[in-house]
Amino acid sequence: MRKKSFIFLILAVFIALFTSIKVALHGSFWIDSYVAGLFSHVPDALIPFFIQVTELGDKLGIGIVALIMLVWLLLLKRNYPGAAMLALSVALGNEASKLIKDWLVRPRPDLEHLVHVKSYSYPSGHAMVGMILYFTCAYLLIEAIQSKSAKWLIALLAAVLLLLIGASRIILQVHYPSDVFGGYALGFIWTSIWIFFYKYFKNRYEKKRPS
Repeated sequence: MRKKSFIFLILAVFIALFTSIKVALHGSFWIDSYVAGLFSHVPDALIPFFIQVTELGDKLGIGIVALIMLVWLLLLKRNYPGAAMLALSVALGNEASKLIKDWLVRPRPDLEHLVHVKSYSYPSGHAMVGMILYFTCAYLLIEAIQSKSAKWLIALLAAVLLLLIGASRIILQVHYPSDVFGGYALGFIWTSIWIFFYKYFKNRYEKKRPS
């Protein structure tokens, strides 16, 4: 399992570096036109659904989900290192996303935006912060339960939700696909770093905790 995680991390680093450097050099991505072309066939009747989905990666949706998880971690599981990791990784990850946007200043797609946006395009904050929140939530939930089938179900639900949030940003014409892929990669790297520190401090905390 550790080997698979390491492979995913290396892949994420490659995608993040590739997309960030190419955006910085004002390069174009063939995948942008290809994926956007595929999503252009989404029926208009589904647009309201994707508007609701995209809210799960917005400030309100992120805040509500994070608050629910923090209550569960602090009051029910008493997992204080987990709560600290969740709160700090999401809050600081959101600020990191803003800094990268302001550094690379990539304009939004020159299309009719179907939801309101006001920041730069790369990386997709919904993809990056969504990855941080929902990946972290899935990790902590999987860590806390014993059932293998439940673990797989949580992982599947988190993956589907993240894919839908990313797709919504393309379908609503506010992001290039490369913004979303870059956001996923940066969010995965960010979360992996925080999980590493979480494991370290949790081990120290449990050793000092009275039995």
